[in-house]
Amino acid sequence: MYRATFSVIDLRAFAHNLRVVKERIQAGTELLVTVKANAYGHGVGPIIQVLREEGVRAVGVASLEEGLQVRACGYDGMVLILGAVGPQELVVAAENKIDVSYTDTWGDIAQLPKMSRPLRVHTPFDTGMNRLGFKSIEDAKVVITQIVKRPDMEWAGVSTHLACSDGESDAHAVEQVERFVGMTRQLRELGYQVPCVHASNSGGVLRNPKWNFDMVRIGIVAYGYSPDESVLPAPELQPVMHFYSAITRIATVTPRETIGYGATFTANKEMRVATVAAGYADGYPRVLSNVGKVLVRGVLAPVVGRVCMDQLMIDVSHIPTARVGDFVTLFGIEPPAAWTIEAWNARLPADRAAWLVETFAQARNIQRNVLSLSDVASLAGTISYEMACQVNPRVPKLYAK
Repeated sequence: MYRATFSVIDLRAFAHNLRVVKERIQAGTELLVTVKANAYGHGVGPIIQVLREEGVRAVGVASLEEGLQVRACGYDGMVLILGAVGPQELVVAAENKIDVSYTDTWGDIAQLPKMSRPLRVHTPFDTGMNRLGFKSIEDAKVVITQIVKRPDMEWAGVSTHLACSDGESDAHAVEQVERFVGMTRQLRELGYQVPCVHASNSGGVLRNPKWNFDMVRIGIVAYGYSPDESVLPAPELQPVMHFYSAITRIATVTPRETIGYGATFTANKEMRVATVAAGYADGYPRVLSNVGKVLVRGVLAPVVGRVCMDQLMIDVSHIPTARVGDFVTLFGIEPPAAWTIEAWNARLPADRAAWLVETFAQARNIQRNVLSLSDVASLAGTISYEMACQVNPRVPKLYAK
């Protein structure tokens, strides 16, 4: 490692979050963990390994490409594609034992290519998301009947997706669940043996155990955050991703001097301004210009001026001990005390990653200040999901077990 900008993925925290969720769902309910978008930016390979160790037997992905990536990691549990899969891809999905969700692109099911082994198909019901699925039992019956008639297809589940499970009111989600229950009841009354029933997402798991059915599909809670902490607080969850950089310069800025591109910040007093070696190309969004905050020596420091592609500036006037080489938390927990510029420079670049992981693991049980990803996302006008996903691949991921 040459540049002191990196993320630490706390795999022990990830395992902890899985156990928290397992305690919330009733015995017999299957747990599916969503690992799409490179496991929400955390790195699918190491995350899959923890899922195997924790006995999680189902994962969700967005595409066939992601499903094949999971299989390449050696995962032998259920892999369910939650998004659209075209008719030409179904043969590949079947060959690799990847479950699919029915989409309108398939056309006449009787005309689909023959599968080398039974293709497991989940049929989504649109109960209020208006994204995928059947709106009526009549439409669902036509497709389900065609699926069960084919010897190379297996009807594997019915699902819906809750649009407002984390809303201030649960009214929308309650309506969706009632509609979903009604549709599955109608299928049973028509003589269909309804397989796995699944609807609940992260918000649903935190909100109402009655929505769990046969399987729950969680995402952000596995990675340490409630979908909306103001509505559904979950303090028992632990953040998995921690994003760090370092101060490369501290300068005195005099009154009426400007900072950054576009001169969007003008000093009204003498200030100490630090440059941090991270920017929007690393995943710290430009929209945080003049509104973002980072942690320096456990103290919040505001972003001043525009966030650059590779650097940003912060006001450390109120942190007199701040110095060049200090590690900065962009989101996550405060850096360990062992992370100093002297310790960094004393190590060869090839040895730094192992040292960072070792000292992080040693210090994670020590009470330290936290800059929540949810809080940073709120300042950026977005959500923790997007913030985690957009950390750029050029930022090294270090894995602490």
